[in-house]
Amino acid sequence: MRKLVIIIGIVVLVIVGLIVFMLSGMKQIKEMKIENVDLNQVQDGTYSGEFKGYRWSNRVEVTVYNHQITELKIVKDVRFPLAAVTKTLFDQILQKQTLQVDTVSNATVNSKAYLKAIENALMRAGK
Repeated sequence: MRKLVIIIGIVVLVIVGLIVFMLSGMKQIKEMKIENVDLNQVQDGTYSGEFKGYRWSNRVEVTVYNHQITELKIVKDVRFPLAAVTKTLFDQILQKQTLQVDTVSNATVNSKAYLKAIENALMRAGK
């Protein structure tokens, strides 16, 4: 009986730990502001940007040609990638040529993490 109680205790601790891991940082990332970048200030080239935030950390490459974003590429994806989310978000950015796009429904935190990495790449490029 004592072994069973110990095993149940360990299982509960593991589950609680996983929940804490899965939820850490969600609120801060969800509320994070994404700045718009003036693409007229960005020279042609490919720029690397990174966002560090719990399980949503990622690294992207942004290619700019003639002051337009022509390609977005993931170099290091978030811990639990959602390909459909990434495609939808990247398609919006490429179509509208701005980071001021709607986040993907039910994937706000993932969307904001990618947007911040792209913003960081473009901000670095504009300097």
